[in-house]
Amino acid sequence: MDNDLIARLNTESSDLRRRAMEIDKSSEDRDTALLMQGLATAIDAIRALAATAGRLDGPPGLGRSGD
Repeated sequence: MDNDLIARLNTESSDLRRRAMEIDKSSEDRDTALLMQGLATAIDAIRALAATAGRLDGPPGLGRSGD
């Protein structure tokens, strides 16, 4: 994952959480809000896995995945 993709995940996760809270407060449609909250949580997990994989990958150079 590159930094641009991780930044997009951060932004979309925050936007989804904010919108889920708005939907939850403004209507009785809790199913949509819960689905959006779950998606935002999944995005957070993907971002955390990407950070962990980046640490496991080691420094740039010979043998680094993708090189």
